[in-house]
Amino acid sequence: MSLQNNLTQDELLHLAIEATRRGEHGASISYLKEGVTRFPDDAKLAYVLGAEFAQIGIYDKAEYEMQRAISLDPELYTASFQLGLLQMTLGKVEDAKSSWKLIDKLPETHSLWLFKTGIEQLAVNQFSDAKRLLEQGIALNDFSPELNHDMSTVLASLPNEAEVAENSNASAGQAWLNAYNVDKD
Repeated sequence: MSLQNNLTQDELLHLAIEATRRGEHGASISYLKEGVTRFPDDAKLAYVLGAEFAQIGIYDKAEYEMQRAISLDPELYTASFQLGLLQMTLGKVEDAKSSWKLIDKLPETHSLWLFKTGIEQLAVNQFSDAKRLLEQGIALNDFSPELNHDMSTVLASLPNEAEVAENSNASAGQAWLNAYNVDKD
């Protein structure tokens, strides 16, 4: 009998998160796969497994697990945001907008709403609006330092005024998002 068979949902989740913090993605995925097999209705396990797949570049499995997490718990707004962000960085703009519909239920002062709206503005080349919204989201986000780090990375990748004037083609915003996805790796 495997030692993992004695672990609870929370224990598997915490072990997976700790393994991720140490950079041990294989161990993390093992804990999470055990978790989703034994506790298939646990949205948090599915979400974290999806996030871990995204972290190592297995995007199809990441999307699947995040979508599964949202179907299990539609109020898991962080999963909705992360799924939409993944889809947006992969150029799946309409899928991202669909994934983000749940976030529209949140107040416009919620950091996830601000992040989502900022990324949407970025995708349509509204760089100053994107910057303002992302900065507001970072200032209001009191629940995820990791998400603030990711949004700071997006902010750092935004073009300055001269670059905006020089590169005014219609796909510039999407190019910045794609660059963010590559830079994360």
